[in-house]
Amino acid sequence: MSRLSNRATDRDSTVAGVAAEALAERRPQGRILVAGDTDGAIGEALADGGAEVVSWHRQAFDGKPATPWPADGAFDAAVLRLPRGWAAFEMALHALAARLPAGAPLWIAGSNDEGITSAPKRFDGLAEGVETLTIKRRARLLETRRTNDSARGNLEDWRQTVALPLPGRDEVLDLVSYPGLFAHGRLDTGTECLLQVLPEIAAGTAVLDFGCGAGVIARAVRERTPDARLTLLDIDAVALHAARQNVPDAECVLSDGLAGLGARERFGLIVSNPPLHRGKDEDFGMLEALVAGTKQYLKLRGSLVAVTQRTAGVGKLFKTAFGHADLLLETPQFQVWKGTPK
Repeated sequence: MSRLSNRATDRDSTVAGVAAEALAERRPQGRILVAGDTDGAIGEALADGGAEVVSWHRQAFDGKPATPWPADGAFDAAVLRLPRGWAAFEMALHALAARLPAGAPLWIAGSNDEGITSAPKRFDGLAEGVETLTIKRRARLLETRRTNDSARGNLEDWRQTVALPLPGRDEVLDLVSYPGLFAHGRLDTGTECLLQVLPEIAAGTAVLDFGCGAGVIARAVRERTPDARLTLLDIDAVALHAARQNVPDAECVLSDGLAGLGARERFGLIVSNPPLHRGKDEDFGMLEALVAGTKQYLKLRGSLVAVTQRTAGVGKLFKTAFGHADLLLETPQFQVWKGTPK
């Protein structure tokens, strides 16, 4: 599976390179807010041209600092790397537009198969006058201008409360969510499968929810075992912002992998509906790192329980990594595996 793990990074580098080249030719000046530039090439090109660059990362890829919302203050221009999903795009566009004066340039970078050509249909009145500055290697950089329309410029403007039923129980959980989060506003089928076969959790067990999203699995664990000691880990700062509200007594860790946990007491259980995409592309790197690194974070007889799409074929991965691996549930779409190190 590791052969796929670099595809998304290659895509990001291509888009960033195309955008950086076009922006370097224009040499925009002033204070520029750059959002989602995981490759770093866009910000570097702007800084080399004399601009003051302020970066905003919502996701902590490769150890980058990430925050749920961009820094306050006024900017002279902004660059947005097209995020995955139109809900996330709309929220990011409002966040950037709220920090720009009318007439300020806003550049949007993305690849054709990510839907960059459809971005102007989603401007929500915040920008106008679209021009395609460059098309290379199936990537584009669009330039538009900020309008006078008001923007929803605070994260809490986007806060929603959703009701999610727990499988096999009469309870309905009221959970906080934000646009762009996985399975926003619903209980996704994979998580439902995992919750159906979640093992009994003894009182006081230390539990890690890896790739926690808004904290649905952790909240379900809390409902079943009120005194479980919960740690939630996710790469997305907005997801953790929601998770802190949904599981307020849990420890939250912003990281793109287990290494973000540092040295600590081991867990009796790690549960995960792990992310298998980076941007548009499949990326099994995080899942492979989770399985490979689990042993050093599990107590004796502790287990990893994870749900993945059936087509991912992770059974061999679990059987190779663990002394004992069980297929807890299989549907036409999903598998839930449990691995216990020797």
